[in-house]
Amino acid sequence: MKNISKFALLAPVAVALSACGGGGDGGTTTTNTTFSSFFVQSWSAYQTAATNLLANSRYSVQVANGSYYSDINGNRVFDAGIDVRLNGDPIRHSGAHFAHAAGLSGSGQLVAIADAGFLTTHETISDSLNENQSTNVDSHGTFVASVITGNSGSMIGIAPSADLIIGDTTTYQSITNVGTAALSKRAVAWNNSWGFSNRYATTSDYNAIFTGTAGQQLIDAFRDYAAYGNVVFALSNTHGETQTDLMGGLPIIVPELQDGWIAVVNAIPTMTNDDVTSVERVSSACLGAAAWCITADGTWSHGATSVSNTSYDFGTGTSYAAPVVSGALALLAEAFPALTPHQLRLRLFATADNTFTGFSTDQVVTLADGYQSAVDNEFGHGFIDIAAALLPIGTITVNSGNGTTIDARQPLVMSGSAAGAAVREALANVDLLAVDSFAGAFTINASDLVQAANPNRFFAQQSASLHGYTTNDRHLSSALFERDPTLQNSFGDLYVATYMPQASGSFDTAGFSVGQRHKTSFGFVDWQAGIGSDNGALLPMWQNEDGQDLASLGLALTSALSDTSNLQVSAVMAAAPGQGTTSSIFMNSSEISYTQAQVFDRNDRLKLSLRQPFAITSGTTDLTIATNSGGTSQLQTFAVDLAPAKRELQIALDYEIEIERDTDVMLSFVHAMNRGHLSGQEESGVFFGYRKSF
Repeated sequence: MKNISKFALLAPVAVALSACGGGGDGGTTTTNTTFSSFFVQSWSAYQTAATNLLANSRYSVQVANGSYYSDINGNRVFDAGIDVRLNGDPIRHSGAHFAHAAGLSGSGQLVAIADAGFLTTHETISDSLNENQSTNVDSHGTFVASVITGNSGSMIGIAPSADLIIGDTTTYQSITNVGTAALSKRAVAWNNSWGFSNRYATTSDYNAIFTGTAGQQLIDAFRDYAAYGNVVFALSNTHGETQTDLMGGLPIIVPELQDGWIAVVNAIPTMTNDDVTSVERVSSACLGAAAWCITADGTWSHGATSVSNTSYDFGTGTSYAAPVVSGALALLAEAFPALTPHQLRLRLFATADNTFTGFSTDQVVTLADGYQSAVDNEFGHGFIDIAAALLPIGTITVNSGNGTTIDARQPLVMSGSAAGAAVREALANVDLLAVDSFAGAFTINASDLVQAANPNRFFAQQSASLHGYTTNDRHLSSALFERDPTLQNSFGDLYVATYMPQASGSFDTAGFSVGQRHKTSFGFVDWQAGIGSDNGALLPMWQNEDGQDLASLGLALTSALSDTSNLQVSAVMAAAPGQGTTSSIFMNSSEISYTQAQVFDRNDRLKLSLRQPFAITSGTTDLTIATNSGGTSQLQTFAVDLAPAKRELQIALDYEIEIERDTDVMLSFVHAMNRGHLSGQEESGVFFGYRKSF
């Protein structure tokens, strides 16, 4: 087992600049012994593709074989519980493979790098150079660049299609020039895998390092770029460091830098599936930089070096953790082109994994309105999770035409059983533009936000009969309210029924009905009139809107065909007045039944029925809502026809027998075609009832 011992790479500037954040274990390479403005709402569709990528040799080559460890105590012997085995797998550990599986590669994005030098002809980066200010050739910068945008037959970086601005760390001026170009060309990140040895975020060290015109010009360059983009700094690699690194902690001295500053810790996580369960830190902790700090895996088994155009080697350190973060910002910038670099930075912080064992909440910071994040002085916001940063965060809202917002985590509409699939079908080709708590834009198909109501109950009439309600109620009142009355009474031929909501906030109907039976020469005529309100049970109820009032009128004709048989025809018509952008709605239900008594016994009865549950026959809603039009939000109005294309038809067979006085048994069978007014949907049901009167 090899160990990575402590060292510093020095470059000749006014004071010593050290690669990998100020001297520490693994700052350079060592000898190797071996989803538009929207991305995704869920990674489930990409899980298999992401897993398959990890098996590809360009990804699997980064999986460390366990032959290296970080010699924390410097005794050149691996001490379990003290030293850290460098089981790096940085692409998997960062979640970058999910982004790649979904088609993200950092295309169209720029990342700036200030480093010791670069082999610009190396196969991993030769096609990625947008601007080259470097005159030095060095493995360190070549390795860093390959982590960000490496793309060759044997390696892939975090953002393989991103382009680079590169420059030397030879002088303050050369570093300043990189920042100037990064700002001018709107690079999403400026990567800095270097630092000052044994210099900390104190006023005295700041003054010592940045005294003079060149030093202040560099600070101005940081200040100017940080006002737009993200300055990414590798922290010190000294594991036991007790003071905050100067460059990672520079906002402590220059507070206006904080909104565009990211400090990076190097660590090795243990993962179960895609979740981090524990983390072993290899470098310095975040310390005073915790509020703008994040942790990443900086152990790469196969990074580019300057030995030749095709040379690779092992490397570990914050130097190679920082470009993981810079590459991640390029991926996010491609996914969310409307967001600023600062907003992308907050997405990384908000979604960093902080649920692993050992993470402590040392402070809480507010990242967005109503969204706070725990911060650990050791690991900052947590371990980077690119996949999570691409998902919606916090609340997700869609703008509507009346100035309100719609919560996209809740149904846009409760479609109502009388509408069937009409609303869903009308919205099937409508892509909404939703925005999360961090201004991330996501396309959501509007039909996915339609919550279907349950179809009418098969055996509402049988249930009412068992409870002793009249035949009149069953055919008329219950056709609208679809359940037993809360209260009911009869006054001669006049009957009344009251239907109360079943539960607070439930999707049902409530109201009052009155009816009467009249005897005629050809049989009985029943009429019923009702008023009530519907809360999404029958009619569509849109988010942020109230239910609708209803009025109904029903008629039933019952005619005797013989002493033991009769025919009954009934129909109920209902209407809801226009409300807001919804027109008046009309709907109806109907039933025809034949009843034969004394079929098998003098006390039995058999009934055959054909019925159509309530369905909307006419009515529209004009829905004005924000849609995704070429990646931009555009309010569009859609006329939603509420009438279903197909109607449900039920065939029912009911048998009832009085087996003894005051004791009845009921058996019913129903088969429905176009169930729920859905074309081709079929469903059957059986009911058994037993009633004993005392």
